[in-house]
Amino acid sequence: MKKLYSFFFLLLSLLSAVAQEPTGADLCQAGRVQYFGRLLANPRARMQYPGDNAIDVTYYGLDLTITHTPAYLRGAATISLKSTTENLTSFYLDLQSANGSLRVDSVKASGQRLTFLHQNNRLTITPLTALRSGQALTLTVYYQGVPGSSGFGSFTFSTHGPNRDPAIWSLSEPYGASDWFPCKDTPADKADSSSVSITAPAVFVSVSNGTLLGTTTNPDGTRTYRWHNRYPIAQYLISVAMSNYVQYDTPYQYGTGQTMPVPHYLYPESLAANRSSLDEIPNMLRVFSQLFGPYPFLQHKYGHAQFGWGGGMEHQTISSMGVFNTSINAHELAHQWFGDKITCRDWNNIWLNEGFASYAEALYQEAIGGRTAYNNYITNFMTSARRATGTLYVQDISNVNNIFSSNRTYAKGAVVLHMLRGVVGDSTFVRILRTYSASPRVAYGTAVTDDFQTIAEQVYGQKLDYFFKEWVYGENHPTYKVAYSYNGSSAGRHTVQVRLEQAANTNPSSFTMPVQIRVQSLAGDTTVTVFNDQPNQVFTVPAKGQPTAIVLDPNNWILKNTPVEYTAVVTGLPQPEPTLLNIFPNPAAETLAVEFSTRTPGTCTLTLVNPLGQTIRTQTDSNLPAGRHTRTLSVRDFPAGRYVLTILSADGPQSAAVLVQ
Repeated sequence: MKKLYSFFFLLLSLLSAVAQEPTGADLCQAGRVQYFGRLLANPRARMQYPGDNAIDVTYYGLDLTITHTPAYLRGAATISLKSTTENLTSFYLDLQSANGSLRVDSVKASGQRLTFLHQNNRLTITPLTALRSGQALTLTVYYQGVPGSSGFGSFTFSTHGPNRDPAIWSLSEPYGASDWFPCKDTPADKADSSSVSITAPAVFVSVSNGTLLGTTTNPDGTRTYRWHNRYPIAQYLISVAMSNYVQYDTPYQYGTGQTMPVPHYLYPESLAANRSSLDEIPNMLRVFSQLFGPYPFLQHKYGHAQFGWGGGMEHQTISSMGVFNTSINAHELAHQWFGDKITCRDWNNIWLNEGFASYAEALYQEAIGGRTAYNNYITNFMTSARRATGTLYVQDISNVNNIFSSNRTYAKGAVVLHMLRGVVGDSTFVRILRTYSASPRVAYGTAVTDDFQTIAEQVYGQKLDYFFKEWVYGENHPTYKVAYSYNGSSAGRHTVQVRLEQAANTNPSSFTMPVQIRVQSLAGDTTVTVFNDQPNQVFTVPAKGQPTAIVLDPNNWILKNTPVEYTAVVTGLPQPEPTLLNIFPNPAAETLAVEFSTRTPGTCTLTLVNPLGQTIRTQTDSNLPAGRHTRTLSVRDFPAGRYVLTILSADGPQSAAVLVQ
């Protein structure tokens, strides 16, 4: 989801002269402001709301008759479900009841009326007989009234254009689906399929999810549109959008001569201004299909329906759009993979939707504008992410504005993916995204952060606990201080001693990350990666000559405070106690040199352990004198990953990470 508000453009332009247009994340967040008053009035927005765990919904079929003047809805919601418990004598669906705005007339199953109670926004239903665990039930709820419009405007009757033409639209995320139809109001429970039939005055072109099965012109001057979706779908992704739309098509060609419809339903006065933006959608589909895997709903469509909200919402197969530009178009399209195909299992993990879609904006900029455009986009995200408070994992989902924090959920979520890419490398990162999208563990289902971490580790081949612990469940970002001194030249080899120090943080106390260090000199620059896993750590790194400057994280892979404080010193830096252990180059591709010192003569054993914890190399010196020593190891045939090198001597153990490329 993305939102737009005019003052946010001004703020964004002040914060970053690089950005040429607001990001989709900013569009999302800013537009939320206009609905904040409605949000506060929504009691469901002030509590964690998991739905009834005693049932598993498998199908939603909505038969809706809607008028604009007066604003009114008559609905028959057919719901199929299964009991998840033994001897289920009653269960509830979520349906607004505040102020009597929606009234339930009856509930039927197999042609027989069921007993029900509708109060406190719950519709409690008693089946004719108790349900066994796994037993299926299909029922129809007949209801009518004026739907609620909480949150971001879950069901809205509005107008557009100079003639104030009527428009009706829904936007249910996160807690608004039950404002207009009975459902299990949690993203954890996806229905296997859905249908939406809309009957309204013939002036309306009525749009919803999936494929249009047909339209019927009725004798009373109304027209019925029948839509069907065959893919699993979360309740908040079911939508309606209705107005006097004109349709503009930009079909997507894929495979060997295959075509998927890409229809856009716009207000007549808006089409001309947005045509060029819409023409870009097929290329976006191609780019994202290469990065994430095939578009998830090829058997249906992807399209847009214009609505009166200040941004965009990724309704499955048919994003609702208040504005059109490259950023927001890319954001909502990417959601079809991350948000719709794979849906966050709870709102605590909303970054799996919004962080991924926001990062996809940067990926599309990279595809059309190269690495410079990508870097500019990430720089803009980092500016916002530095203002994030709390953990990326949303601790408090009782406040909708907290769930959809622009700085945290969108910007920091995107930057975390950028940093993961920096850790694992470009090709591995793309494989992680494609594997995650295709994994039976989550595809067409739901996910939490642990699911993504598990898949990332499987593809990468080593653990990433430190990364997810500090960036998803931790807070803030590192503040680095760098001190360095030139060690001089020995046998034509120049080295520089670099101390990397982090300011104290609460959670985590310090950040563990591979960090690039660039040593600049008149003879040329040298860039190495060190594994920084201590708040105060000294590294000896190679140089091509006497250094003129040190640059930490020159490629901006790490979210950090800027500017970094640098101090050049004349004398050597104090070494870590009790001994010295340096590895270079690190990362290494073929061979690495291990430089270490011992203060006590005796036996010394060098051990190398792979990412699985297995010892793969051991080398022992039985009578090693005190002093400085160097050993060379070949890593030519080692799989890429993070290894641990340990030196065990009479002075005690020393360990360091080794990155193999």
